Amino acid sequence: MAILTKAGRVAIAESLSLRNLHLAWGTGDGAWIVPPSEDVDATHLMAEVGRRLATEIAYVTPSPSGEIVLPTGNFTRSTTPTNNLYVRTAFDFPDAYSSVIREIGVFVGTQVVTGLPVGQDYFTPGQVTSQGRLLHLENLGPIFRSPAIRESFEVVITF
Repeated sequence: MAILTKAGRVAIAESLSLRNLHLAWGTGDGAWIVPPSEDVDATHLMAEVGRRLATEIAYVTPSPSGEIVLPTGNFTRSTTPTNNLYVRTAFDFPDAYSSVIREIGVFVGTQVVTGLPVGQDYFTPGQVTSQGRLLHLENLGPIFRSPAIRESFEVVITF
């Protein structure tokens, strides 16, 4: 039986770290009281409201005393490539204000319409011509957006 080696998994993480990654967020299903399990076959968010270019992409390793603390464990940044890719995205105050966020996803290969201002890094669905490929999907309990709060999301994708 053939396997994907650890070195191969590191190579995948290296390739993705060189690409633009976007974190998209959406309203999901308004009937969700408890978020449902994620669908491994999903290719898009249920109800996307926007996406932002990742603020930070780094290699990490699991570490009980790591400075990156997530529900899945603690991680430490690594100066050498690993098979764990850390993606942090900080949204801006007005992004999707008044929305109720129930889902997030990390995408690679997003393409946007031409003619947008240089440096724009938040895009509404109407500004996206190709969403790219969904790498990570997470259903959440409701987050009520306020223009007084700057939301930030951190995920570790393990290959």
